[in-house]
Amino acid sequence: MANNKSFWAKTDERKVQGAECRVREERRRIFRQSSWLIQVFAIAQKDFQSEWRTRHAVVTTLAFALISLTLISLSVGSLRSEPTLAAGLLWVILFFAAITALGRTFTKEVDARTDNLLRLNAQPSAVFVGKMAFNFALLLLVALIAIPLFITLMGLVVKNAMVFVFTVAVTLVAMAALGTILGAMLAKVQSRVALLAVAAFPLFFPALAAALQVTASIFGANPEVSAASLRALCAYAAASVLGGLLLFEEVW
Repeated sequence: MANNKSFWAKTDERKVQGAECRVREERRRIFRQSSWLIQVFAIAQKDFQSEWRTRHAVVTTLAFALISLTLISLSVGSLRSEPTLAAGLLWVILFFAAITALGRTFTKEVDARTDNLLRLNAQPSAVFVGKMAFNFALLLLVALIAIPLFITLMGLVVKNAMVFVFTVAVTLVAMAALGTILGAMLAKVQSRVALLAVAAFPLFFPALAAALQVTASIFGANPEVSAASLRALCAYAAASVLGGLLLFEEVW
C-alpha cells in the first residue's frame, strides 16, 4: 500500500514537472516569436524592476555625484566668471558617475547566470536597445539631480535652457549607447569597473568635448562655437547608437 502511494506521488510529481516545463517552453516560444518592441520593453522593464528592488546603481551613482559636487563647491566656490572651467567640471562629474552606473547592467546578468537565457530568447538588437534605454534613464535621473545642484552651487547662469537640455540629453544618449556595448564586452572580466573607465574615455571623449564646448558657450564663454559643436555632438550620438546596433551581436 505504501509502495502504491509512493508510486502515484512520484507519478503526480513528474506530471507537475512536465506541465511546468511545457509552460516554460511555451513562454519562451512566445517571447522568441514576439515583436522586437515587446522584447525591448520586456528587457528594459526587467532591469527597472531589478533596480527598483535593490537601488544599488542609483544610490551609488547619486552618492558619487553629490560627494563630488560638495567637494568642488567647497574648493572653488562660485564659477560664474569661469564658464569653461565650470563646464569641464560638470562633465567630469557626469562621466565618472556614468562609469559607476553603466558597469552593472550586464554584470547582473552574469552574476545571476541569466545571460545565456537572454541570448537564447531575445534578439541581440533588442537586448542592446533595452539595456541602453535603462542606462539612459539611469543617467538622466542622475543628471536631473546633479546638474541643477551644480548650477546652483557654482552660481552659474544658463543663457539658453532649451539648448542646454538638448545637449545633455544627446550626450547621455551617446554615453548610454557606448556604455552598453562596453558593458557587454567587459561583463565577465575582473576589475571591470576600472577597465570600463579606461576603455570608455577614448570613446566618450568626442561627445564630452563637443558637449563641453556647447555647455561653456551656454554658461557664457563663446556663443559662436555652440552650433558647430552641437551638430558634431548629434552626429556622434547617432553614430554611437547605429554602431552599437551593428556591433552588439558580435560582442554579446
